[in-house]
Amino acid sequence: MCGRFQGVPIEIVEQIIRDIEMQNVALTLPDWPAVFPQAYPKSKVPIIVPDDGGGTSNLTAQIMQWGFEVSWGKNVVFNTRADSALKPGARNMWADSLESRRCVVPTLGFYEPHKTETFINPRSGKENKQQYFFTMSTSPFLFLAGIYESDHFSIMTTESNSSVSPIHDRMPVVLKPDELGKWLGSSYVSLFDRSGLLLDAAKE
Repeated sequence: MCGRFQGVPIEIVEQIIRDIEMQNVALTLPDWPAVFPQAYPKSKVPIIVPDDGGGTSNLTAQIMQWGFEVSWGKNVVFNTRADSALKPGARNMWADSLESRRCVVPTLGFYEPHKTETFINPRSGKENKQQYFFTMSTSPFLFLAGIYESDHFSIMTTESNSSVSPIHDRMPVVLKPDELGKWLGSSYVSLFDRSGLLLDAAKE
């Protein structure tokens, strides 16, 4: 489960879009602000959405809230399991969005709590799970596969690969820069297998 990530300001998302469209997904590193926003469920953050029916030929940045509103609970549903959304014959809240409303969530990295490792929080004195921050050494940005409806989005999750499994049994569907077009196009299902993707992990 991905419940927090390091956000990217809207002006940098716009730069990413220009780089994708003009340089075949070759990204350049802009000047960074001193502080980056932390994104949590219900946060409003910029995401990348195709506005031409798919692909990367015409992209736009939109501000959306992280998490789908649901009628059966007060909290939003902010992760979508790939296996549940793809289950044959299943009628679920994710199927239509996965089929026709896929998006990309640009980040500087995401956080996962360790399965067993804990620490004593110096402020509260309570025992908390140790958080790990995941990045990709080959790209300044880390892109997450998402789906959306109206002005809400959810992050797709899949089985953890060898980089994440020592810490957590699930992971967001992380996209390399040259995979954005595939995710936004029609042949996206193979991207749910992230076994060959290498990520770097550091204690928060």
